[in-house]
Amino acid sequence: MSQLPAFPGSDSDPAPGRSPGQPVTPPGDMTGWHRLHPLSPLVRSGRHFTSLVILLVILVVVNGRKSGGGEFISEGVVIFVVLVAGIINWAVTRWRVDAGVLFIETGLIRRQSLRFPLSQVQAIDVVQTGLARALGLASIQLRMAGADSSKARLIALRRADAVKLRSDLLSLAKTTKTSPATSASRTTRAPVAATPAEVQADERVLFRVQPGRLVGGLLLSITGVILAVIIAAVVVIAVAVHSTAASGIYLPFLIGAIFGVWRQFNGEYGTVVALAPDGLRLRSGLIQTTAETIRPGRVQAVRLVEPLVWRWLGWGRLEVDVAGSRQRRENRSEAKRWRALVPVGNRAEAERMLAELVTDPPRPTARPPASTRWKAPLNYHFLAFGGDDHYAVASRGRLRRTTTWIPLEKVQSVRWVQGPVQRRLGLASVKLDVAGKRVTAAATDRTVAEAAELLTRLPAQARAARHPLKRAPASGQPIPR
Repeated sequence: MSQLPAFPGSDSDPAPGRSPGQPVTPPGDMTGWHRLHPLSPLVRSGRHFTSLVILLVILVVVNGRKSGGGEFISEGVVIFVVLVAGIINWAVTRWRVDAGVLFIETGLIRRQSLRFPLSQVQAIDVVQTGLARALGLASIQLRMAGADSSKARLIALRRADAVKLRSDLLSLAKTTKTSPATSASRTTRAPVAATPAEVQADERVLFRVQPGRLVGGLLLSITGVILAVIIAAVVVIAVAVHSTAASGIYLPFLIGAIFGVWRQFNGEYGTVVALAPDGLRLRSGLIQTTAETIRPGRVQAVRLVEPLVWRWLGWGRLEVDVAGSRQRRENRSEAKRWRALVPVGNRAEAERMLAELVTDPPRPTARPPASTRWKAPLNYHFLAFGGDDHYAVASRGRLRRTTTWIPLEKVQSVRWVQGPVQRRLGLASVKLDVAGKRVTAAATDRTVAEAAELLTRLPAQARAARHPLKRAPASGQPIPR
């Protein structure tokens, strides 16, 4: 059972005139080798470019004052080496799409030929850094099901070309299968990429973040509270001690907190979530923008986060975990494990988005036994578990309440956990792991008998959810609600 509705043209619906298992032939302009934009080395250097320019300017000024320009040759050599390295990297990098596979070749001395089957694509992002936006460029990032897809990226293309390429790749990903027997076969029908206007015309907007509420949510979040505490500490020390050096001790912490708030604001500003035939479309960002399409069936878990102050205001944050591992060479906003579909919204907005992701979402109503009060006196009232034949749901947390829904068809393992205090009180926990234990929902601090019963029943229900036509007898009884 998919977390998203069955969209027209989803994986389960082959294109007209195409038998299942046959890959669609990519458009002719994709089968030949292509190079990236000539300014791609500049975009790739991104974060380091400004620092390099400032350093070179300082060197030029300093050396110019010392020797009247005699050292300009050394700076020129540095600039020349950087430019040549970028040009070589651009010249030896090329890409093409053929037989449902994205080919990327790069490297001069150590040549690399990378292949990324489009059938394993979990999502495709169009990312624009501030420098790329100024140059009218964008990058394509493929999120694969494999262990590491950090190299599945094209930096950089013209913005219009990147949008068109993402549309083509998504069309191919929906219709390409990995069967060896049919990998050599092709059809004559090629997907037609939609224009940006047509792309947005067939979508229904589900959520649009309010900038004022986003700012308020950040200031009332843990990061915002830390920032306020550091600022107050600096002010108090500056007034009481009258020492700039004493206040300077907290300067690195202050800068770190400010950058933390800014990164989150920059990544979640202007968040728009829309429902379209190819999945959920997520667009966000102020300076660095990201456009991502989450295909049906790729959502591993849904989480509703409600910090204490937010609960008083009726606010919440709805996040999803998308299949595919965390990338190693990404910036912080790209490497986030959870995608915030509702960064800050009221309860009604979060519930509407939840209903789009989870069909008839169950509620965590099964409370732990009274003996749990001895182990978790403050968290006792917020521990709950529940579910049905398709989903398991768990909630926990007093200061930051989180409720997590996990599709049983996505469960990778079920674990029994019992610590020394739990053994003393006759308690145990049962944890459900998804996607390599990156996401967990737990029936925390249940009686030993209830935990044993869950440990027996949940694997059978997970198998039945993956194979609904072969429903096991043990899965007939729902998870306690």
